[in-house]
Amino acid sequence: MLSVHTSPLAALGGRDTGGMNVYIRQLARELAARGTHVDVFTRLSDPNIPRIQHDVSGFRVLSVPAGPEQAVTREELHELLPRVIASIEDLARAEDATYDVLHSHYWLSGLAARQLTNLWQVPWAHMSHTLALLKDEHRGPFQQPETALRREGEDAVLRSADGVVASNEIERRELVDRYGLAPSRIHVAPCGVDLGLFCPESGLENHATARQRIGRNSDERIVLYVGRIEPLKGLDTLLAASALLRDRVPGLKLLIAGGSHTSDEPTERELARLNAIAGSLGLHDVVEFLGPKSQAELPDLYRAADVCAVPSRYESFGMAALESLACGTPVVASRTGGLQSTVRDGRNGYLAPIGDEHVFAERLASVLCESRLARRLGEEAARTALRYSWQRVADANLGVYHNLLAPDRTEVPLEVGADLGM
Repeated sequence: MLSVHTSPLAALGGRDTGGMNVYIRQLARELAARGTHVDVFTRLSDPNIPRIQHDVSGFRVLSVPAGPEQAVTREELHELLPRVIASIEDLARAEDATYDVLHSHYWLSGLAARQLTNLWQVPWAHMSHTLALLKDEHRGPFQQPETALRREGEDAVLRSADGVVASNEIERRELVDRYGLAPSRIHVAPCGVDLGLFCPESGLENHATARQRIGRNSDERIVLYVGRIEPLKGLDTLLAASALLRDRVPGLKLLIAGGSHTSDEPTERELARLNAIAGSLGLHDVVEFLGPKSQAELPDLYRAADVCAVPSRYESFGMAALESLACGTPVVASRTGGLQSTVRDGRNGYLAPIGDEHVFAERLASVLCESRLARRLGEEAARTALRYSWQRVADANLGVYHNLLAPDRTEVPLEVGADLGM
């Protein structure tokens, strides 16, 4: 696997760490547990980590030197790609490692894979995780457009890969309609959730015990957001919706979990903007910015919440929504991208038009103010998540690999999504 710009073992909460890191790590772990040898190549960006890291499950992360041993911009990383590719070749040769399949994640890794697939003469699957055209289409007024470098690079990768992996049928249609890909080249292999970590507690104690552990009051009505702090995530819409609810929902609290462990100018700029919005709306006693949280801390946050809000302008999948559902907490989300696959409107949560704070507020109010409805949605939420175990995700990806390796391959797409109720 290639994850050039971020390591799957990196701590979550940074600008380059999120759902994709979780996806690669959990998929690699599940494949390794089945006896598949998995190496994940990434660029060395921290001099304090070993060049080769062994995960407890058996897969390896191989960090190759290329440029400064620190975080760099996407544009700088693009310039470093020839050195990244050369270092990957050198390390693979030194380890006497050969591979049957190459699986790249994100467009920069795809550009590296485009050369390595020819050098190693192995089939290549690519997963974009986010798509530039759709991010641009839905970006907020304070979000910079995607660069021509990314748009052109992503297009080249998608047209070159032997197989393209989409996380749901919606993304598959977007790849056909917006990028002009042949449907036969696209395979659906969804994202997943750790059902041992993200799960409801028994009965009515789900909220109460979780709230005790995280120090929240039992009479609070908690709306939770989990994710990166950036304009694409639509937190301004959520703040506006919270202002509409303040007088309607006694004890309303909006908890925002996300941010960066290190100094990150774009994140700090967005945090300052959101704080200013909260102040102008009189929400400083309602909104709490919790900072980044580890995977181990998140389950109790989800369980303690009455509802999880995902107001993103665009999400290719929406990992936080699935984690919340798995904990038995309903979700109110924007009607965009992969969120339309996991959030079933009126069944395990609600969907609202992108950027519409009035509808978002109404949907949140329904969950916060109607206890029987909230309980029914939460029960269905937990049932929905059972379809998204990492075992099933690994099955789907193994199906892609075997399809690409078949000597008489006819490039018939794998209809995995149908098995997952997508």
